[in-house]
Amino acid sequence: MNYVIIGAGAAGVSAAKEILKNRDNGDQISIFTDENYPFYYRPRLIECLSGEVQVEDIIINDQQWFEDNNIDLYLNQKIIEIDSQNKLVKSEKDQFFYDKLLLANGSHCFVPPFTGVELDNIFTLRTAADLKEINKAAETAQKAVVVGGGLLGLEIAYNFAKADLDTTVLEVAPYLLPMQLDKKGGDLLEAKLKQNNVKVVTDAKTKGFKGQQNVEKVILENQEIEADLVLISTGVRSNTSLVENLDIDKNRGVIVNKRMQTSNSDIYAAGDVAEFNDKIYGIWPPSLAQGRVAGTVMSGGQAEFDGYVPSHKLKVAGINVVSLGELNKEGEFEEEILEDNETYVKVIKNKGEKIGALIVGQYSEQNQILADIKR
Repeated sequence: MNYVIIGAGAAGVSAAKEILKNRDNGDQISIFTDENYPFYYRPRLIECLSGEVQVEDIIINDQQWFEDNNIDLYLNQKIIEIDSQNKLVKSEKDQFFYDKLLLANGSHCFVPPFTGVELDNIFTLRTAADLKEINKAAETAQKAVVVGGGLLGLEIAYNFAKADLDTTVLEVAPYLLPMQLDKKGGDLLEAKLKQNNVKVVTDAKTKGFKGQQNVEKVILENQEIEADLVLISTGVRSNTSLVENLDIDKNRGVIVNKRMQTSNSDIYAAGDVAEFNDKIYGIWPPSLAQGRVAGTVMSGGQAEFDGYVPSHKLKVAGINVVSLGELNKEGEFEEEILEDNETYVKVIKNKGEKIGALIVGQYSEQNQILADIKR
């Protein structure tokens, strides 16, 4: 059996590890990535911006691991076409036959139609190669602007500030993390970020960029901000270009069932490229889970993916932020505020049962609340 996996990230490698458990003699596993690093922990790329961590420090499975497990890992080999009728994938150099194919080729950064985006020193961060370019530019930069105040944007800004860059975050919403927090939580997070030398501009409608060759200014609707390094963090989109000409169900991502199967029974999808029940998760834990299900099913086992409860429990710029379960955006449930000072804690309840929580700052009863909600 020839197993071909496109993508060496969380979904692709976790699938390969499941296939290994069920592998017969003669089975071949091939993984293709257009990157030049093997499997690394992508969420920690951001920490490499401050110079405290190197890409080499976040590699999970090195090339030797793939060799030891008899997996053919093709680095710097971009798959450019899938021929589903003849069961072939094609790169610029070669073509490869598959019996079972897994699309785990992730996503790319979405860049809105800003003017001047072609200027030098304007970046997105998705891969280790991106990181190397940003770090090189940061060596001579002084003023960094991060366009987008989501989870990733705030982490990036914090690491720029740690590298002694004068750092500003631009968020289009009226407060930070509107998907995860309410206004009180967002405002408290902003105050705490300012203590960490990160400036924040909310209601910031970015129009574009100005400069001669390098970026010099970020143009907002009502002001201009000086910058010699810009990082755009405005979300991601699934890499669906490989399946555009295939007879396969797709929407924003490649549509899969609980077994991670696409509408073509020999092609599977997992991670950022996969759309399950109208959702593309775009984060590490469900990518691992989907990869495990895909690998199990591809190699003859039984497994199902039944969704993922987004639990944002993280350190944003070293600040504890938790957003779990029902956040009551429509105002249909009861709310109880337990702390509202240096720490903000709000619990959402339905008929007395805890169904969601927001926490910004340290809270000693946090684990108990989260356990109640998950139960």
